[in-house]
Amino acid sequence: MYLRKKIIIGLLVQLLVIQVSFSQKQVWSETDSEKVERMGWWSDAKFGMFIHWGVYSAFGGEWNGIDYGKEMGGGSAEWIYLLADIPKEAYEKKAQQFNPVDYKPAEWVKLAKDAGMKYMVLTTKHHDGFAMFNTKASDWNIVKSSAYKKDLLKEYIDECHKQGMRVGIYYSHEKDWYHYKKVRRNAAEVPEDYKKIVKTHLEELLTNYGQIDLIWFDMGVKRHADLNKMCYDLVRKYQPNCIVSSRIGNNLGDYENLGDRELASPGSEGYLESIMTLRHNWGYDNNDSNWKPSEEVIAMLSKCACRNSNFLLNIGPGPDGCFTPEETVRLKDIAKWTKANGASIYETKGSPFKGEYKWGSITTQEKKVYLHLFGDENKTINIDGIKTQVNKAYVLGNNTPVLFTQNTNKATIIATIPREIFNQTLPVIVLELASELEVDIEKGPTWIPPSIHHTKRKETSGILLESDGINFVLNDQKKQHSFSINEQIQYRINDKGSIQIVPDFKLIKDNKYKVVCTTGKNPVVEIITLMK
Repeated sequence: MYLRKKIIIGLLVQLLVIQVSFSQKQVWSETDSEKVERMGWWSDAKFGMFIHWGVYSAFGGEWNGIDYGKEMGGGSAEWIYLLADIPKEAYEKKAQQFNPVDYKPAEWVKLAKDAGMKYMVLTTKHHDGFAMFNTKASDWNIVKSSAYKKDLLKEYIDECHKQGMRVGIYYSHEKDWYHYKKVRRNAAEVPEDYKKIVKTHLEELLTNYGQIDLIWFDMGVKRHADLNKMCYDLVRKYQPNCIVSSRIGNNLGDYENLGDRELASPGSEGYLESIMTLRHNWGYDNNDSNWKPSEEVIAMLSKCACRNSNFLLNIGPGPDGCFTPEETVRLKDIAKWTKANGASIYETKGSPFKGEYKWGSITTQEKKVYLHLFGDENKTINIDGIKTQVNKAYVLGNNTPVLFTQNTNKATIIATIPREIFNQTLPVIVLELASELEVDIEKGPTWIPPSIHHTKRKETSGILLESDGINFVLNDQKKQHSFSINEQIQYRINDKGSIQIVPDFKLIKDNKYKVVCTTGKNPVVEIITLMK
């Protein structure tokens, strides 16, 4: 009897140890319905602001008179520490001078809210390893290694909370050229001292600033599963409702980040997010004047909603802490559009069809269908695939009636577009339905437009051999390269390191020029620089 009692007690102790051990690991899980609820605000939001800002902003894409920006065919401006191989001491000196005295997060958040953005994502630490917040992990942070001496992140998060903006933070967990390794790619085992820095950073970010709604990790490496899992577990431990981006790696994220500057394809499903720049670079760049027109950006927002994707639009503030005038103008243009047409974006579902119409696409919401006219302009449009009876149709924003005929048996609708709305930026028409939407997928649109990706560029330097005013040839000592002039070219003069953008200049034989052009069979010249 004693032996049996001893065995039972031993088993109970082992079971208790297992239970304690299990609870200490804090295993986190959720059901599908719980995830849907947790992702609800993000799915409804559709539109957010990405902000790339840090010490790299003070360089403006230049180092020693050379432009390393994306428009020059290289990496983006925030990669300059690596791309220009800037000495650590020189980068630290620039950080000591970093003093964004005009930083006004209240204005940032208000501009984002007015533009119709529902969440913001600020870089707390990019690949240069510089923390834009107060941290005990190392002195390489905004409080101890800059002229500003204050916690920028706290000001940003406090203002988001105050104005009811969902808080997102970016954290580069994989790349850190200051604390870890200054290379483009690294698959070697992650050292424990770097893991400790990451752990300290994340614990501070997730416990010192109140609610964090989203954390945007970047460039996770599959081989570094232990680092990625550590980051994920810390989020779940301290902020269990926080949404995690897929770039954490190892399929740990809550939603899929598409490639840089890539839009989702028609008919996409699941939780998706497209990230887009207003010009070529993510971070601030002195010489990048390749601004996307407001109309193009609005069309991207519309397409993302129709394709079941969120749209995260990037801003690259200057070293003074201000958005550029070009960014502000575009945000105000977007604000006008979302004020009139936001109902077609927020809390909607993307098109249920495999493709798009030539005139545009649709979003849906309960008993409404929104027709987004971002495609070809037509006096009449065919809306095939909708079986539900339409009670009325009108222009969103001003309620102008839209005439239409419908054959529910054939799932066809023909609508006549009011002439005056062709002068609007991306008009939207509302179809009010008699009941819940029912579609015939096979009769719906199947057209797939060309995908949108950021165009790659290449750079060529050489001596001008000949030019007829339209065509010209450069010799780079290895071979000759032929190019053609076009009306969109940006002209620059690099006078011993001082870069100046000029209206144009005449190409002169035997002078040295640098050309940036698109890749492919028929390259298009975008920048010509006279090298003095």
